[in-house]
Amino acid sequence: MSFTVTIVPDGPRFAARAGETLLEAARRAGVALPHECGWGSCGSCKVTLVSGETELLFPDAPAVNPRDARRGRIVACQSMALSDVELQLSPAAPPPLPVPDRAHLAELIAVEELAPETRRFTFRTEAEADFLPGQYAILHLGPGLRRAYSMCNLSGDRTLQFISKRYPCGAGSNALADLAPGDTLALESPFGTCTLNPRPGRKVFVAGGTGISPILALLRQAAQDGVDFEAPVDVIYCARRPEDLAAGDELAEAVAGVPNARYRPHVEDNRGDPALATGRATDAIAATDYDPGATEFYVAGPPVMVNAVKAQLKEAGVSITRVHYDSFG
Repeated sequence: MSFTVTIVPDGPRFAARAGETLLEAARRAGVALPHECGWGSCGSCKVTLVSGETELLFPDAPAVNPRDARRGRIVACQSMALSDVELQLSPAAPPPLPVPDRAHLAELIAVEELAPETRRFTFRTEAEADFLPGQYAILHLGPGLRRAYSMCNLSGDRTLQFISKRYPCGAGSNALADLAPGDTLALESPFGTCTLNPRPGRKVFVAGGTGISPILALLRQAAQDGVDFEAPVDVIYCARRPEDLAAGDELAEAVAGVPNARYRPHVEDNRGDPALATGRATDAIAATDYDPGATEFYVAGPPVMVNAVKAQLKEAGVSITRVHYDSFG
């Protein structure tokens, strides 16, 4: 079954299949709808539902709010058509993403244990899968089960690598962990604007848990491209225990290739290791010397950590335009 989606007043028409979002349907039809995150976080894909009925796939999406519901505004990346619909685009559409996203069929070719319940999954796509370091993909892990994971590798072939921790009650992490080499899934990539700004200046990178994925990719890019920020660079990696610092040696290696950069691992339960600092991400930032008006931050990790760091930086006088992050988890 499919439904007809019409962009009014004089836009194109395309078919939306049962179970696919309006954004997916538009992409499949070659119709460009404004969007950015693909995850219901940024709100860039909001459109006005002129007529018809839709179903919200992710009711708790950060961009969904009661005011939009009263105005008939819906999030295209999280809404599925239940009938023929008419949509009206916002006149203030965001600019296109630096690398256009597309749908891929991907095969899992390798699984690597990095830490307790934390693994690196390597997928190979049927066609080239370009992306920028710091961007992420949305993996389709089951009916109505979609999760966002950042790539930890660099682009250049058909390989996408993700670092994921399995949580007992995590439907997405368990579905991913249950996959075996040879299994296939659909994914959409790339999304996100938390990409590297190579211009000179003070930089602080903060990774928490599996948030190491995009931070590792960003530092690998800086090392590969020979970027010199001409200022101190702090790379903070936080975990609960020393054994939870997944791929920490790889991050340290990438940091070593960036001039004026230092690697600063932090753990909550230090267990007396003198090579590790004790504390959370907010503690590490509090111990960091930086000018709020001249420092850029790159933050990745669990939503609770990201929100705590954002609040801390705001209180310190750091403009939100100097804080690069993606909100999903």
